[in-house]
Amino acid sequence: MNSAQQRNVRELNSHYNEQHDKKIEQKSISNKGLVRRLSALGLFVATVMVATVITLQSQHTVLSQKIEKKQYLENELVQLQLVERDLIDEIENLNSLEYIAEIARRDYFLTKPGEIIFKLPTITAD
Repeated sequence: MNSAQQRNVRELNSHYNEQHDKKIEQKSISNKGLVRRLSALGLFVATVMVATVITLQSQHTVLSQKIEKKQYLENELVQLQLVERDLIDEIENLNSLEYIAEIARRDYFLTKPGEIIFKLPTITAD
């Protein structure tokens, strides 16, 4: 079409055109609101997910530390149980007169009547 024919075409201000324009405008406003709501929801979900990840990471770190500490304490418990067993054996031995006599002979060179003690030097292997 040429420009003369375009000037001859007029737009009618009909009730239908006004309603159609209002519907388009309302749809545009509705879409903007929808985008805002979805953006807010997305931001909220992202915030919750970040908080969850941070919490899980910190709990994992604390749990790892506690597991390491538990293993260390279990090893220490085993060692202390061995020491306890040795001490119980020593208590039982110290309640025995024969063991006390053996220690007195070995450490203090005490003898029974008529007994002679010979102390031999210890030989070290180089």
